[in-house]
Amino acid sequence: MTFQELVDEVTSITKRPDKVAAIESSVKAATLKAHQSDYYFNDLIEVAVEFDAARYIQTFDPKDVVPRYRQSKYMRIWEGDINGYAKNFLEHIQIEAALDNYGHIKTDVFYMAGAFLQIRGTSPVSKVLFGAYQHPLIVPAESYSSWIADEYPWAIIYEAARVLFLQIGFQEQSASMRSLVQEEFIILGISNVDAVPT
Repeated sequence: MTFQELVDEVTSITKRPDKVAAIESSVKAATLKAHQSDYYFNDLIEVAVEFDAARYIQTFDPKDVVPRYRQSKYMRIWEGDINGYAKNFLEHIQIEAALDNYGHIKTDVFYMAGAFLQIRGTSPVSKVLFGAYQHPLIVPAESYSSWIADEYPWAIIYEAARVLFLQIGFQEQSASMRSLVQEEFIILGISNVDAVPT
């Protein structure tokens, strides 16, 4: 469904055409909530990241290469030019796990440090394939894009209606929408959940 179709459905359920701005805001928030409810393979994107020189330690801001970046999934070393090939996966670690059991710095790993991804290679790294989950495009409304809105629109519609009912003080209607939202999120997750990022 388009953004306007979602807004129209929420308006029909809530019977509040006077709350257009609140409904539009609720649809955007519900879209984000639906996408953030799990790690869906349809939210996964893979991009090539090339560095200015090959180094053992590289760093980059994931938002520079994935503008709607949400969470890292994987990173692979890329060997050669455009006709090259993907090599080994780097291990995704927490910064606290940067040392092995012998106190040596781990290599062939990547981790977040502040807003930046840090890479430590066994050999100099010049190019990687970066897999990440991204947020849906919700603004501007004319550019709205969500695969959940296309395939499972009622997860968004019911959540937006639930939020609006809550905002206007209709607790009972909001509670009844909550159970519908939960059912829709279960349906959404059954066929679209990817493994939790490592």
